Order: sequence, then structure tokens, then C-alpha cells
Amino acid sequence: MNSPIYLIVNMLINFGLLALFLRFMMQFADINPRHPYMLAVRRFTGVVDVFSRIFPNVMAGRISLAAIALMLLLYWVNLVADAFILQESLTALQVFFIGTIQAIIKFLAMLRYIILASVVASWVIMLANVMHPALELVMALSEPIIAPFRRIVPNLGMLDLSPIAALFGLLLLQKFVEIVAMNILQGIA
Repeated sequence: MNSPIYLIVNMLINFGLLALFLRFMMQFADINPRHPYMLAVRRFTGVVDVFSRIFPNVMAGRISLAAIALMLLLYWVNLVADAFILQESLTALQVFFIGTIQAIIKFLAMLRYIILASVVASWVIMLANVMHPALELVMALSEPIIAPFRRIVPNLGMLDLSPIAALFGLLLLQKFVEIVAMNILQGIA
């Protein structure tokens, strides 16, 4: 769809989703609250602090249920807005399941992008022998995703295969979610 309204609505919602995802990941990676990028993201996503009174943080404050709830809400709003602009009709059940499934699949995709960005950042750090705060942040964001795989994958010295294992694991999880989703959506269609 090339409607300007459709493009603007999707661009704004995707920008909000990206900001909420960054807020969630920075909190999950336990980034220092005084880090300049964390301060900027916290300032932009202040609504998470308001919603955290309803959806408290868990795991010693590392997982923001408010950020997750707001991301999910934005996916539902995006789906309803798209249906309205395209003049389609969706039931509340379809909005719930389709929006939730899209949120899970895109969340897993964003985790893969963080892993790929950390691999590139590690190459830049190694080749250029510099550490920029943005590169440091990317490496820190990927660590909670890669760390569980690092315990499983054997240590090969300079060669770290845990990002590959993490990418593969996330892809398998995404395929599993897609298969389950197809079965659920066929049942409610």
C-alpha cells in the first residue's frame, strides 16, 4: 500500500516500537542508567515509567513488563490502524492473535539483528582497534542473548561460535512460533 497516511502511521508506530524495544533491551542488558544513550532512550520512552506502576519490573528490575505490554499494545494498534486504512475488517480475536504473533516474530527478528550487529561491531573493534560508546552498547545489548549459548557451545579460543548458535536457536524458535501461529489462525479464521 502506497497511501501516505498508511506510510506515516506505520512509520510512527515502528519508530515507537523501536524505542520501546531499545528501552527493554537496555534494561535487560543492565546498561548503566547514566549512560548517555540510556538517558536518551529513557527520556523518549518515559511512558514506560508510568506503566511500570501497573506492570512492575521483574528479575531484579531487568525485565520491563511495561515495555513489553506497550510494545504489544502498539502492535495491536498498528494492526487495527492498517485494517482501518485499508478498509478491512478484523475481529477482536484476530487482532489479539495476529498482533501478538507479529510482535513475537518481530521481537525475535530484532534479537537476531542485535546479534549480527554485535558480530560486526566486534570485527570493527578488532580491525580498527577502537572502542566507541555505540559499539560498546551494541556488544552489551547482545550479551544477554548470546550468554546462554556461550555456556553450551565449546570454547574454540579466538573463534566464538556462540553468536551462530544463538542465531540458529532464534530462527528455530521463530519457525516454531510460525507453525503454532498458522494452526491457531486457521482455527479462528
